[in-house]
Amino acid sequence: MNHEKFLDLVSQSPIVASVQASPGSPLEDVETLYRLAQASLQNGVRVLRAQGEDTIRAFKSRFDAPIIGLIKREYGQNPVYITPTEVEVKALIALGCEVIALDGTDRLRPDGSSLGYLIELIHSAGRLAMADCDSLESARFARHCGADLIGTTLAGYTPARPATNGPDLALLRELCDEFGPGVVIAEGRFNEPWQARAALQIGASAVVIGGALNDPVKQTAAFVNSAGARHSHVAAVDIGGTWMRLAVVDRNLTITSHERHELPESRSQRLKMIHDFCVAHRCNVVGVSSGGTIDPATNTVVETKPLIPDHLGTNFEFDRIKSYALNDGLATAWGHAQHPQFAGKRVATLALGTGVGCGVVDRGRIMMGPHGEYARINDLQFGEQSFEDQLGGAALTPNPTESQKATATEAAKSALDLIKAIVLPDEIVLAGGVGLADWLVLDGAIRSPYGSDAGIIGAACLALFPPQIS
Repeated sequence: MNHEKFLDLVSQSPIVASVQASPGSPLEDVETLYRLAQASLQNGVRVLRAQGEDTIRAFKSRFDAPIIGLIKREYGQNPVYITPTEVEVKALIALGCEVIALDGTDRLRPDGSSLGYLIELIHSAGRLAMADCDSLESARFARHCGADLIGTTLAGYTPARPATNGPDLALLRELCDEFGPGVVIAEGRFNEPWQARAALQIGASAVVIGGALNDPVKQTAAFVNSAGARHSHVAAVDIGGTWMRLAVVDRNLTITSHERHELPESRSQRLKMIHDFCVAHRCNVVGVSSGGTIDPATNTVVETKPLIPDHLGTNFEFDRIKSYALNDGLATAWGHAQHPQFAGKRVATLALGTGVGCGVVDRGRIMMGPHGEYARINDLQFGEQSFEDQLGGAALTPNPTESQKATATEAAKSALDLIKAIVLPDEIVLAGGVGLADWLVLDGAIRSPYGSDAGIIGAACLALFPPQIS
C-alpha cells in the first residue's frame, strides 16, 4: 500500500480502530479481539491498528482491511517497547502489515539499531512507516528519518511532555502546522466524539481510538471511578485571606471534625498545619481550596495576589498523603456541582468574601485553563474600581455602612449579569461571607445550600470526587 492509497482510505472513514487488550485483561484473547475488530469494521471503520503476532495473523486471515501493525516487547530496562528492534520489524513485514508502527523517538533501542535503518527496512518491503512520537522534536527526528506518518501516540507517556487527561490537542496542532496535510495521525486518550472531530478539524488525517471503542475494562473502570467516592473520609482545607479552616469530611459530605485558625504568615507553617492535621485524623487524602491560581497537575500556586502572604510557589504535596488542590472559586463550584440540586447542570458559583471568586462547572467538568486558571471576574472594573475592590472591601468591614452595602449590591448585580450573559448557566450560586449576608439581595441567584461551609465542602469534593483535569 502506498501513501496515497492509505490517505484515500482514511479520507473515506478517518476513524482507525485500535483493537488491543489491557495487559492481563480477560479480553487478551485472539477470538475476542477478532470479534471486537469485526464490530468496528461493520460500523464503518476501514483501517485497524493491532498489536502482537497472533492477533495480526488472525486479522490478516479474516479481514481485507489494512492493518497498522506493531509489536510491544520489553527488553530489560530499555524504555523503547513499541516495535523496538529489527526482529519485530521483520516479523510485521512477514505478517503482511500495510503500515508498521514503531517508536519514533531518538532514544537508544535495545539492539542498537537506528530509527532510520528500521524505516529503510520497512520501505524496502513496500510498506509505510508510522512513527509513534511524544513531542514536536521527536516528530521532526522521525520525519527526518523517513517516517511516512507521524502519530501522537506517546505524548504524555514519556518525560518529553506532561500527561493530559484527554488527548494532547496542543501537540497535535503543532505537528499539523509543522508537517501539513497527509502526515499526522492523532492517537492517545481519545474518549469522546467531540475530541475526534476536533483532531480532524485541526488537521489530522485520521484518529486512532482504542479503549473508548474496544476496551470495556477501561470503560468500566472510568464509570466505576466516577460513580462514587473512593474514600470513606478525607481531610479538607480552605485557605482564605484571614482564616485557615481544616476539616474531616465523610463521603456523604458531612463534616465530622473542624478547626479554624488565623492564617499563618508563612507557607511552611501552613503546610505543616495541613500535614499534622491529616496525620492526627488519619486522613491519607486531602483536598485544598485556596486563593490564587493553582496548577492541578503539580498542586503548585503559580499566580497569586498578596492577600495570602508567602503564597506564590506553594506546593501542596505531602509525604504519603494524596493531595488535590485548586483555586477556591473553582473548588467551591466543584462542591456545588456535587449537590443534588445542581448535579448535571451548568452551574456557576460567585463567591463573595475577602476576595471575589468565580467558578463554573458544566455537566461534570470544571471550566478552567490548562494550569488551573479561573474566570477573573474579580479583576474586572466596576466603575472606578474592580469588582473585588467593591465586594471584598465590604467583606473586610465588620459592619459595612449603608453606602458600602449599596455599592456592593450594585457591583454584585453587575457581576451576576456578566456571568449570565457570558456563561449562560442553568444556575448561579452565591457563597462567601458577603454572598450569604442578609442585606445582599440578588434576583436570579441561589444562596449556597452548604452555607458558610461551601469552601470546605468544595475542598473535600476535590478529594472525594477528583475532577477530570484536561
